[in-house]
Amino acid sequence: MGLFGKKYRVDDVNVRAFLALTAAGLLGSSRFWKGLQREEVDWEAVYQIAQEQKLVGLMASAFDGCEDNGLGFEIQDVFDRQQSKAFAKKVYSIEQFNLKMNKFISLVIGKLESEGLHPVLLKGQGIAQAYRFSLRRNCGDVDLLLSAEDFEAARKILVPKASRVIGDNPKDPHIAMYLSGFILELHGSLQVFISRRQDAMLDDMMERMFSDGDFRVWDNEGTAVNLPSVNLDAVYVFCHILQHLFREGVGLRQVCDLCRLLYFYRDEIDRDLLQSRILEMKLQTEWKAFAALMADWLGMPVECIPMYDAAGKYSRKARRILSYILSSGNMGKNRDVSYKKKYPYLIKKLISMRLIFGKAVRLGRIFPRSVLKVSVKGLTAGVGDLAEGR
Repeated sequence: MGLFGKKYRVDDVNVRAFLALTAAGLLGSSRFWKGLQREEVDWEAVYQIAQEQKLVGLMASAFDGCEDNGLGFEIQDVFDRQQSKAFAKKVYSIEQFNLKMNKFISLVIGKLESEGLHPVLLKGQGIAQAYRFSLRRNCGDVDLLLSAEDFEAARKILVPKASRVIGDNPKDPHIAMYLSGFILELHGSLQVFISRRQDAMLDDMMERMFSDGDFRVWDNEGTAVNLPSVNLDAVYVFCHILQHLFREGVGLRQVCDLCRLLYFYRDEIDRDLLQSRILEMKLQTEWKAFAALMADWLGMPVECIPMYDAAGKYSRKARRILSYILSSGNMGKNRDVSYKKKYPYLIKKLISMRLIFGKAVRLGRIFPRSVLKVSVKGLTAGVGDLAEGR
């Protein structure tokens, strides 16, 4: 593991096997397995990549559905007994944690609604309901979106109950807290801080959602959980992917979320509305590149992807995005950040600025305009922190 992550080649047989299993678990597609021989695969390496990308549950789904998706082999054919037991134990722990999180969501939403508030669940467990096996999606934080007025009320209710609070700034409509063993994030905005144009549109979409009551509902064991309308969610999830890509780092799990959202709701999505919003945000290049990634590497049927470019002009960009995601790991976790504990303040800041510059060079080959905007902001903030000793 290096400063910029691990080195993976997209054409490596282990990477191809991992992607083939991901596609099989995600959409039941076995077409990417053709041409691969399981005897040539280092299955421990495949499992390692799945762990790095938080997609062990999808890998399990691929094996469980082997008769339907045409892989032609089962987990015991590639792992020995001890490895198979460890794999099963990992999957069981994912499922159990999901069940616990679902109960936690019901409790929190029940509490807030009893106080007259109207939270909306973002990402995570809401999108998990669009998966073939919802309990096998590796979950992360619980994100709740509230109107500006409800956000302040929710903060006053929940902060005193938290064991730890991160970023409790009255001027910032975002706060994270540790509550009952989970990380709960409250959001008073959908902004992703890539450009003012995009944030203004997301704010407008959020305001319309709350004013019109434009939600879809997840029945969480008897608790009605409001989720964003699918037309808003598709745009927001995509913008959130870009936020992580350009800043902290993104994982393939987030791209899988977008796949499942587009696939599961393929008959409900207003394709013209989605296209108009992507064009107005000036994100058509980014969208088409990720559309190519979903089709070329994750088995998404192209007819389920709005604005898919059939000419294949974006395949090179898709390949570079995938290489970046694999090397950096889920949310950038493959990067070596031990320098933060090793070196004095000035050296740490210089290394951080080098990371920003290095990432800008790599991602700039894919999305030069957006990366330039984000990198200038990052470097400016870094220089400001350095000058003021922050």
